[in-house]
Amino acid sequence: MNPPDYVEIPPYASLIPEYEETEQSSLKLSPSSLGLSTKQLPLASSSLPASPSNAPLSPRQVPGTPSSTNGIFSNFSSMVVNQALASLPSPLPAQSTQRRNAQLLSAKDPLSIPITSANFRRFIAKCGFVFWLQDRGEEIIMWRRGWKYTSAWMAVYAFLCYYPRLTLLIPHVALLHILVTTYYERYPERNEENDDEDVPVPALVVQPGEGSADWLANVQAIQNLMGTVADLYDFVVPHLSHLTWTTPMTSPIFFFTLFSLFALIPIIGMIPLRPVFLVLGLTPFVLTHPYVLPTLPALIKPFLPKLRTGLRRVVDDDQLLEKHWAAPMKEVAVWENERWNSSTGWSSTNLRVGERKPWTRGQDGWSGTVEGTPFDGHVSSNLSFALPPGWKFVETEDWNVDLVGNWHKVPVDEEGWIYTDDSWLDPRTTPLSSWTNKGMTRRRRWTRRIYKV
Repeated sequence: MNPPDYVEIPPYASLIPEYEETEQSSLKLSPSSLGLSTKQLPLASSSLPASPSNAPLSPRQVPGTPSSTNGIFSNFSSMVVNQALASLPSPLPAQSTQRRNAQLLSAKDPLSIPITSANFRRFIAKCGFVFWLQDRGEEIIMWRRGWKYTSAWMAVYAFLCYYPRLTLLIPHVALLHILVTTYYERYPERNEENDDEDVPVPALVVQPGEGSADWLANVQAIQNLMGTVADLYDFVVPHLSHLTWTTPMTSPIFFFTLFSLFALIPIIGMIPLRPVFLVLGLTPFVLTHPYVLPTLPALIKPFLPKLRTGLRRVVDDDQLLEKHWAAPMKEVAVWENERWNSSTGWSSTNLRVGERKPWTRGQDGWSGTVEGTPFDGHVSSNLSFALPPGWKFVETEDWNVDLVGNWHKVPVDEEGWIYTDDSWLDPRTTPLSSWTNKGMTRRRRWTRRIYKV
């Protein structure tokens, strides 16, 4: 029996052979006979539309597109889609979904494995230009094609910064470039003798066949792009908590934004936009230069301790109470002492009998024993000592490591430590390898503010 005219059969579908009525009736199965409820039916059946009039059309292969090849790659996209959709919950009813998202492109078709698989195949074959543009941009910014190529693009950007109205001509220049390029491809050696000859028209875009090297390259690029987006998401999302008033950093960010807004309003008309955009646009090229990029960590590292200390002080100041601001404040310090052991590593429990205590007030490591023991290796407010009469510790802040290390002539490491030999002599920023067997020690400074009552 031929299908009705209003039913469109996809090119990859095959007709089921007809059976006699008696055979069909004997082969009919119902969900109840199989012990299944209607809620346990597969996803594809629940996503079918109610009537053919509003049924979504299945994606069709574009004429001229290479057909799928047999082999290991013929069902690659189907396996990927089935694996991704295997654990999805049942979709919402089609009518309620269409009523709520009638104008949204994301809800144009109901969730269906055949449609998703077909669109995934089409997307793999047609997304090559996206990654081509990505690669060309990376080559320009990262200086992958030499200094002349990147410098030429920098010169073009600088020219557009000083003549920004020329950006309106970019679409015309791009279109003319495409037309001129395809003209010479269409007529590579045109002269008076072959003006009337027909030259075959080259294809502007050739879609890769499924399973080909270019097709697999697109799959690899999609895989890496998904990983990059996920990594970027994991990097950004933890910092978004500072914008939700759940961390101490929210208030400084709010007041800084508010202050900078009102500070920019009077002078916004005097800001030279052309030099600003010139500097902002050329800075990435300078930072990614092959000679600059390897030295960036060494250039930034000296400023990181002061930056971290400044940000921490801003957070602590934001938590101060009125009584703290109204009273004189000063800073007190304690020193943490540890010894190395090849079995247990760094710990204050490795200190020998008769030498320095784990916590001391004096820089020499002997005077002013501090009471209290840190919990899990982190200093907490239970570290205390007798203050001068009329002074108290600031209740809203805790002990903080001195990352700047101005208390010693030797620079401290990233965690504020200064390393010495077995006798607490010969201070260095990093320990010597020869100290591992002979013994070595280290110490660092912690600070906290006090205020006068």
